[in-house]
Amino acid sequence: MSAPSTVTESPGPDGARRLRFPRSARMLTGRDYQRVMRGGARVHTANLMLVVATGASDQARLGLAVSRRRVRLAHERNRIKRVARETFRLHRHDMPSMDVVVLAKPGADRLPMEDLQRQMRQALKKASRKCDRSS
Repeated sequence: MSAPSTVTESPGPDGARRLRFPRSARMLTGRDYQRVMRGGARVHTANLMLVVATGASDQARLGLAVSRRRVRLAHERNRIKRVARETFRLHRHDMPSMDVVVLAKPGADRLPMEDLQRQMRQALKKASRKCDRSS
């Protein structure tokens, strides 16, 4: 039995329902990851790499692949993934239909939270532009 999701907000007048991170916005299967990793375009920042491919669904979807080889400590891997999910969640409605896999480069674990968020936003903007051009 899995724990209930903590990302679901109750619908309210401020549009909180629009900012949810539903299951349909996540890449869930190995086949999806393989398709993106083999045929996707790469977007680099100093400490992150995003692999992006035109979407298999009608909305932007996120996949995370933060390896222990690049980021040794589990709590740092989790922090990077948490920042990536949150940044994606806040900006996914502005993105075209695309699948994005986030990978950390060495040194990502030493970044302050603000720098990690900034790099993630930059990478998502580049990825959106790249996907728009290829459509």
